[in-house]
Amino acid sequence: MFSYAKGKRKLLFCTDSEGNQNLHILVQQALNENVPFEFHILQEESDEEIVNQWFVKQKMGTYLYISGTFDFVKRIQGVAMKAGFSQHDMQSQAIGPVSKKLVCCTCHGKNEVSNQSYIVCGHCGQELEMSDHYSSRLDAFLGYITIK
Repeated sequence: MFSYAKGKRKLLFCTDSEGNQNLHILVQQALNENVPFEFHILQEESDEEIVNQWFVKQKMGTYLYISGTFDFVKRIQGVAMKAGFSQHDMQSQAIGPVSKKLVCCTCHGKNEVSNQSYIVCGHCGQELEMSDHYSSRLDAFLGYITIK
């Protein structure tokens, strides 16, 4: 769930066709408070260069909201980070199935998971439990050994 970022110089709303409904309340609030904003609905990956140019032109104090499918959100977050946005300069919300990576604490192999809390490592066979420890460098969560 998004929260409205008060006191920002400008707001950017970036969405695909799946996520635009989630941003309407925030857009209405920006209109009510007379905060400058831009709203873009992107359709294809070919728009990525346009998005990059759009992000690079923004000034400090600009805040970004991203809404859409999981793949869309991850892709736009990556473009925003390359353009200079930090995790504190944006909020995102993914719609639909979420795919996460889990790193095995035994063999360091990466496993794809969806909503499971427990998996068997596809590399070493160790039973793992997903932790809250996330590595942005690895773009993955740490999997601890399950104790029985």
